[in-house]
Amino acid sequence: MGRLLYYQYFVEGENEEKLLKVLKTDMGLIEAGKIQKFNVVQEKITNARLMSLKEKTIVVLVFDTDTGKEKILRENIARLEKCKAVKQVLCVTQVKNLEDELIRSCDIKNAKELTGSFTDKEFKHDFIKDTHLEQKLKRHKFDIEKLWIKNPTGGYKGIVNEAEKIKKK
Repeated sequence: MGRLLYYQYFVEGENEEKLLKVLKTDMGLIEAGKIQKFNVVQEKITNARLMSLKEKTIVVLVFDTDTGKEKILRENIARLEKCKAVKQVLCVTQVKNLEDELIRSCDIKNAKELTGSFTDKEFKHDFIKDTHLEQKLKRHKFDIEKLWIKNPTGGYKGIVNEAEKIKKK
């Protein structure tokens, strides 16, 4: 008998894609599932993307809340909720962005400390290319319970952060 539920993660960018792969595969801290780079805050979900979803899929949307472009996000959520293959849509809000989440969940004052980068641009590149990210997260006392714990404000108010539903206990 196959799995009863499937997880499909839509993440904002390559850095989120990298983090989720490490959390899922290397550390076993979040539910297993397919991870795709797709910015749900800026791009509208297409019929082709909806048709690629398996029956009983839990769609997890991982996005930053620092853009103020919640209109497209809300349209995407509504569209996903109407799709027959989708069992549930979960929002994982990064308040305000991935770097803030890493600072909150590690013993660092700046995200660049995690990779030893000198600039923000270098950080993004170094984070994606890092082959020892799990070890660096552990060295900086990464705590999954502190990651994705804030609910957004402003235009994102009312969108509940449901990250607890993907974290393994």
